[in-house]
Amino acid sequence: MEQTLSARELEVLELIAYGHKDREVARVLEIEECTVRFHVKNLFAKLKVKNRAAAVYRAVKIGWIN
Repeated sequence: MEQTLSARELEVLELIAYGHKDREVARVLEIEECTVRFHVKNLFAKLKVKNRAAAVYRAVKIGWIN
């Protein structure tokens, strides 16, 4: 069973699914870039993936994003 994502992790995931880089995600969410990297790291661990493309693919497959 997959872990659930926090609301912020889901926001970050949706933005990286659109191809935004950490700096852009930070600007949109009004958080620090290091905080974005923290959330991305957590996403990778929860989704058991090693990169953004795999994270987006898996999240779509699970149904967390469209």
